Amino acid sequence: MNGNKRINNITIVGGGTAGLISALILKTKFADKNISIIESSNIGIVGVGESSTEHWHQFCKYVGISQLSAILECDATFKAGVYFEDWADENFLHVITEPYTKTEDSYFKVYGHLIANNCSTFDLQSKKILQNLVSTSFFNNINNSPTNQFHFDTFKLNQFLHKECLNRGIKIIIDDIDDVKLDSKTEEILYVSSKKNKYAAEFFIDCSGFAKLLLKNTYGINWISYSEHFPVNSAISFGTDEMSEYNIYTKATARSAGWSWTIPTQTRTGNGYVYCDRFIDEDNAINEMEIAYGKKLNISKTFKFDPGRLEKSWHKNCFAVGLSQSFVEPLEATSIGSVIQQMFCFVNFLPSYDIDTCNKHINEIFDNIADYVQSHYLTKREDTPFWKELKYNLKLTKNLEKYLKIWENRLPMTVDIFCPWGMFSAINYIPILYGLKWFNNEKIKNEYENSGVDNSQNFILNNIDSESFWISHKKMIKILMEGDYKKINKNSISNSFNYN
Repeated sequence: MNGNKRINNITIVGGGTAGLISALILKTKFADKNISIIESSNIGIVGVGESSTEHWHQFCKYVGISQLSAILECDATFKAGVYFEDWADENFLHVITEPYTKTEDSYFKVYGHLIANNCSTFDLQSKKILQNLVSTSFFNNINNSPTNQFHFDTFKLNQFLHKECLNRGIKIIIDDIDDVKLDSKTEEILYVSSKKNKYAAEFFIDCSGFAKLLLKNTYGINWISYSEHFPVNSAISFGTDEMSEYNIYTKATARSAGWSWTIPTQTRTGNGYVYCDRFIDEDNAINEMEIAYGKKLNISKTFKFDPGRLEKSWHKNCFAVGLSQSFVEPLEATSIGSVIQQMFCFVNFLPSYDIDTCNKHINEIFDNIADYVQSHYLTKREDTPFWKELKYNLKLTKNLEKYLKIWENRLPMTVDIFCPWGMFSAINYIPILYGLKWFNNEKIKNEYENSGVDNSQNFILNNIDSESFWISHKKMIKILMEGDYKKINKNSISNSFNYN
């Protein structure tokens, strides 16, 4: 099969988040094609909370989904970034917002100013984030959002995306695929089948998750393990009660043999512990969480994983997306964002059937994620065997090793990392490496002082939180859910809920 052959029908195997997002992107890009999803009846969804990156905003804009509707229908809360607790002597946040992003040429001048003056880790973003406050300026344009990232109830997100697919003419079939038929000459997939039905198409998308039904299990595409670069390989997840006030960030708390997450949604809180089974077993991991939470926990899911990716994501007439193509670990919530970026890449090359170029870029997307996630483990902790092992024996990826050598003497610059469809750029490393006390602050100070200091930095920093009125995160969500925002004057809200 090549680019000269017309593709009329695309079948997606897997009806989870990856399959639904893939279908919506494909239908938006190729409105003339028939898009179908085959969803298993046996694979359940654990709706304990899922976190997104800013790529969700790009996806919504691309396919024409209102971010407000996602908040209203998915028990969503706002997310500004990730709060790292106990990873270093001082806690820190990964939040990237204006005006901190201001550059002169490729140099991040505001960050340079702050770090040169030995600022607190929490000075790298607005203090309002720590207070879980949202600006009332949001009500000036209710169709926008105060953040581009969100926390979702996974089950309700799946229902919401199902509805969007059906509204756009995407066919959803409930069936369990147990066989794949290849053409004896071309080795392309002719159809996939269940015990009763056959589903033929010109192209297939593998969104079968960890089952890896098509590319790995059918074609035997090699899985390249990155386990030597990543310290965790197991996880448990569990739900707890709704927060009295929603965090406006995902919390990642360092634990004895890994880290735990906390994700607030409107009705309950999603939690989990990601750990290394060489240092703690499942029972003791659960026990550690029960001690931390002070109560017996109902563990909803346990799983093990091998960090890595397929050698190639596109083979013959099949493309693998999401967990069937790659997985690093849950840190920094790359699951939804990576699916979006993979599909944004893929739709550029499907019309020409440029498999090799597409595979190259998909592999680069994974490495971009892997490099960044690994940087979070540049720890100075050595209080448990797990953290001591990381401090002295972490094997760096080649790219991260190269970056760190450059950044020994200066801040990351925009020109340091270029990855089409990549999720992370040089700026994302700054709050992480500063939080981990990795930078040589004296060299950063010299760089800043040689950069042409001007008074604009002080002006920017003095006006970061100049917005007059803020309300709590939970009150904002409550107003949205009740629909009163259409009747409420901005000033009346501000006067009632001013937290300055």
